[in-house]
Amino acid sequence: MIKNSFITILTFSLLLNCNTNPMTSVILKNETAEFEMTLEGSAFTKFRLTDNPINPLDWRLPKKRLPDTNIGSFLFQGHFLCLGTWGMPTDGEKKAGLKFYGEGNTEVWKITKPLHNTDTSQSITTVMQGPIERLDVTRTLNLYNHSSVVEVTEEVTNNLPIGRPYNILQHATMGGRFINQKTILNTNAGKGFYQNAEYKRSTYTDIEETSYEWPNALVPDGEIDLTLSNQVQKSFVSTHIFPENETHGWATLTNVEAGLLIGYIWDKKDYPWLNVWHQYEEGKVKGRAIEFATCGMWQPFEYMMSNDSRFFGQNSFEFIDAGETKHKTYFMFLLPIDSNFTAVENIKMNTNSIDITINNEGKTKTQALTF
Repeated sequence: MIKNSFITILTFSLLLNCNTNPMTSVILKNETAEFEMTLEGSAFTKFRLTDNPINPLDWRLPKKRLPDTNIGSFLFQGHFLCLGTWGMPTDGEKKAGLKFYGEGNTEVWKITKPLHNTDTSQSITTVMQGPIERLDVTRTLNLYNHSSVVEVTEEVTNNLPIGRPYNILQHATMGGRFINQKTILNTNAGKGFYQNAEYKRSTYTDIEETSYEWPNALVPDGEIDLTLSNQVQKSFVSTHIFPENETHGWATLTNVEAGLLIGYIWDKKDYPWLNVWHQYEEGKVKGRAIEFATCGMWQPFEYMMSNDSRFFGQNSFEFIDAGETKHKTYFMFLLPIDSNFTAVENIKMNTNSIDITINNEGKTKTQALTF
């Protein structure tokens, strides 16, 4: 085993009303960072630097807020997977037993390949078999040694005898002490439109005509800067695609007071959409989510197939054939930042590094996270 790198399967026993309920997690840790994933619903619930107590993924939806379809299921927390559809199932799907956001976060994932160490990383592989939709996911995590970079590779297989539309959305939600009205969100996203929460749309036929360019969103209350967390005291979603000249999508959230940045980068062909959720409740910002996905329209497949629902040519779903396996990869990373941080200007994906260009009060510098 490589020094200072280990993975542990922890079984916690929680006593609730004198009943013991086991909850199992996977922890990857090196001298730089610590990462934790639950097997119940397979949410990423912790990703922090070893010398910084702040955990950006410290977010969960209270049990009492779960939709009716998910009562008794695992909580939505941290970074979780939405698979099959994005949003509420149809009436027929509900009768078949499907839940809000699909089966990726309602099933217990199994470890199929335990800890494997190399000279560069440690990895583990888990799998989820969808009992109703028959969409299986194999996920491999790589925490690179001496680095705060985690590579996530997911393989989605359609085990139905027919092809079908489907969606996959990474619901990476930040909260806890990391999120407040000073948190900064940067991304290379482009055109977008508002939807959901307190900015519901009456129609999707005008999304191109009413679109805007990141970061300046034109919402019913006026123009707001999406990079900032103090613009409106409302919850909303802003949905975006990426400029044609970009090969990768990226997004970061930064808490300057905590000296911490968390970010994601992915191939735009895998995830052509970015949905930014701003959660404002009880007089404060409670969460901000970086939701990169194959979808951007909060509508059922029936609507998207009955209407031309493309947004500047981009469909809001993906097709997976019978027996086909889709391969998708993204990287998540942490970076300590200076107190004069202003913005992330660019992120570049290289073979062995993620190069992050930061603006510190007008002075730019590029930091490389190697792996």
